[in-house]
Amino acid sequence: MHALFEKLPELKYVYLMRWGVTQVFDTAKNRLEAKRRLEEYRAIVDEDDPELLEFFALYDSHRDGILAYFDERKSSGVVEGINNKARVITKRCYGVKDAHTLWNRLCLDLNLAAQAAGRTLAHIAQLTARIRQKFLGYYT
Repeated sequence: MHALFEKLPELKYVYLMRWGVTQVFDTAKNRLEAKRRLEEYRAIVDEDDPELLEFFALYDSHRDGILAYFDERKSSGVVEGINNKARVITKRCYGVKDAHTLWNRLCLDLNLAAQAAGRTLAHIAQLTARIRQKFLGYYT
């Protein structure tokens, strides 16, 4: 990586800023420390870096909510990810009206294949039992 930074020094700046801000979220013990450290990064942001300026503009407009993360280290990221997957699935499965099919597709996409397959296997077991009863009814 050092050789890459020598050839593209502007990449080193972006890399260090990105991991530095990430480290604040991973290691800051409370909201005051996080606020102080984020302000330190803001002080060294290159005014020609639109992505970092956009991050700090977002930070400014949602400062209380972002800093609230450091109180209990809880975020809605998992829920937002599931909601996004559900939106993608409903677009991908356009025309599918059965809620069970959409649910099974969501379970599979969320790596809950055992849950989706378990339901499917239970359904197959019930169907097999009904067929067996009919079949045995004819031959006993």
